[in-house]
Amino acid sequence: MSDTIQPQTADKKKERLVFIDVMRGIAVIWMIETHVVDVVLDKMYKTGFFYQWLNISNGFVAVSFLFCAGAGFWLAAMKKVDDYKHFRAPLFVYIRRLLVILIIAYCLHLPTRSFAGFFHLSPERWLSFFEIDILQTIVYTSFISLFLLMITPKLKYIPWLFGAIAIFVFFYTPFVLAWDPFSTLPAFFATFLAKAPISKFPLFQWSGYFFGGVAVTALFMQSQNKRKVAWIFFIVGLAVATVLYNTKDLLLAYPYVENWWKGSPPHSFFRIAVSIFVFGLLYLIEDTYKKTKVGDLLRIAGQESLFLYVSHNMIVYGTAINIGLRIMFGGQTGYWGTLFVFSSVAVFCYIASYLWHDMKDKNLKRAQKVMIATGLCLLIIFLVNPA
Repeated sequence: MSDTIQPQTADKKKERLVFIDVMRGIAVIWMIETHVVDVVLDKMYKTGFFYQWLNISNGFVAVSFLFCAGAGFWLAAMKKVDDYKHFRAPLFVYIRRLLVILIIAYCLHLPTRSFAGFFHLSPERWLSFFEIDILQTIVYTSFISLFLLMITPKLKYIPWLFGAIAIFVFFYTPFVLAWDPFSTLPAFFATFLAKAPISKFPLFQWSGYFFGGVAVTALFMQSQNKRKVAWIFFIVGLAVATVLYNTKDLLLAYPYVENWWKGSPPHSFFRIAVSIFVFGLLYLIEDTYKKTKVGDLLRIAGQESLFLYVSHNMIVYGTAINIGLRIMFGGQTGYWGTLFVFSSVAVFCYIASYLWHDMKDKNLKRAQKVMIATGLCLLIIFLVNPA
């Protein structure tokens, strides 16, 4: 492996990005299904074989999303690492983008539909405003990764450094989850490590999937024979996931672990092994889908994953201008009704994301103005809404 990234033509560069965009696209569309099922499907249907396997598959959504975020971090950083280390303009552009995402992340968790409502919040509701969800985890882990990248002397160390950090995170997670961070840290920083229901995606264990995505993608991109490495990822990922799943009842002898499905290191390795398997598989079969309509749909979904994430969350959970599906349906719908709602939300959000993607391609400045205008409109409505 070499510390220097070899020059590539635009076509080859684009081809290498397709399968990661597709993986991210699958994750974000499946995330819409996960959230719709969570708030729309009646509890009486959340049992049985079908729901059990659906629930297991839904557990990979956030994992894949974080894994792809780590992959995206490396794909962008490997071209700009010198600019980052010398504090040039791309560094500040990247930091600004992270801060914008962070603002969006907290706005999606406003505990009230109006500014006036903030004056009537209980301490518990205030705390919910600062919970760590998936976007917060991506942003804070990106800042950590950026710092590590800037102090790492050679690019060839990146896969091993980030891989080691991911392993540490997974093994240390049970100890963190058993600790009460509010007993030591200020409330805001305690939410970074607090387990559910306070924070849905605390840095332990969820940052491990981001770090793993960086490590796997860096190793892949630095390799001379990418197809061979993809085959290794495919075979090893599938083998490790199969072994870990079939030995789950034997791997509970670990401090503070009572449930294999909740924070145990073997479960974390099982989920990232599946992500590595899918990573390798999508690269190996890239030629079969990259020029198809489905492949193009998933590619655009992956490229506009942030838009899809934000838009469907606004529809499902509500904002200052709408009450959301959570209030409208309240978990009272059967399978077919839930499928209809999921399809409707997914199609609507995808069409909107496609139009947004097209606008950015044709006129980026206009797209930026639309984004700012939309944000200002939401802010004004939030300010004038009654408590």
